[in-house]
Amino acid sequence: MAGMTGAALILADGFPPWLTPELQVLIWSLAVFFTLLALLWRFAWGPIMQALEEREHRIQKTIDDANAQLKAAQDQIAEYQRKIEKAKDDAAGIIAEGKRGVEKLTVETIAEANKESARMLERAKREIQLARQAAVEELREQVVALTADVTAHVLQREIKPDDHRRFVEEAIEQIGKS
Repeated sequence: MAGMTGAALILADGFPPWLTPELQVLIWSLAVFFTLLALLWRFAWGPIMQALEEREHRIQKTIDDANAQLKAAQDQIAEYQRKIEKAKDDAAGIIAEGKRGVEKLTVETIAEANKESARMLERAKREIQLARQAAVEELREQVVALTADVTAHVLQREIKPDDHRRFVEEAIEQIGKS
């Protein structure tokens, strides 16, 4: 084959000798591959990429929504904590107010008891004074009667009770003055 010319190198089936069936399959495979790649790029890759981007946006939106819900939940928890603290403060205030009320009531009750005991003491003093005066008056009457009896015995005569009473009263007045 060394003496063959370029035209002689073409084989009988119309292909040059370097274009063997394996090489033909390779060329056709590459042609089909690039054609399919171009078709896929044009018709499949775009929609796939668009679907992936939409999925990415949905996932990102879900994450953002979850973060927003987490933030709202944290804000709500903080609000509940503030309300709990306020309720604790209110309860402490109510308890303190109740204690102040009890203390005030205790003080008022003690003051009222002291007033009542002072009134009872004053009443007892008045009753004692009245009883003392009644006892003194009764003692006077007994002294007058006794003096009248003694005087009657001394004088050996009977004195009228009015005269006798007058003498005794004068005697008691003189004793009281001295």
